[in-house]
Amino acid sequence: MRALTVSTLLALTAGSSLLLSACGFQPLYAPASIAVLENVTVAVTGGERLSYLTETALMERIGTGGERPGNLTVTLRTAQVPLGVSADGQATRVALNIRARYELRDAAGSVSGLVNERVVFETPREPYALVAARANAEQRAAEVIADAVVRDALTQLHARQRGRPDVTPAPASGGGTGL
Repeated sequence: MRALTVSTLLALTAGSSLLLSACGFQPLYAPASIAVLENVTVAVTGGERLSYLTETALMERIGTGGERPGNLTVTLRTAQVPLGVSADGQATRVALNIRARYELRDAAGSVSGLVNERVVFETPREPYALVAARANAEQRAAEVIADAVVRDALTQLHARQRGRPDVTPAPASGGGTGL
């Protein structure tokens, strides 16, 4: 099998770009969608540490309250569910289930949605290691929730700008998330 040259790869990339633009493909992070979300005021409520971490992660992704008259409010609900139990009855793995309900208000109206995420972590027997594992899980959860909220809000904004109805998917049934 012959190796592809750099010029061949460039030609393939350019050709695929032309095909995507011809079919009406528009990236989700197009300027019209992201401009609404950019630099809104962010407020997160829920558990103290997780709310702070999620608010920080959101501000890293969308900016820090610029001149736009919009605000993004997020309400977090968490549940801790043991997944594995050792012979002595201690949980060995724990799932941190997070439900984030958000609302983005701007001059053109508002969009809202609900995102659910789960972060699983090991529960070591040593107390300080358990605190560190929980803190690490909360940091990961904040990053995952921030990404999911931004992605879902951009999807809603994109649908609104194209004149489509609400595109929020129906919540999964029977998941038993403990929330």
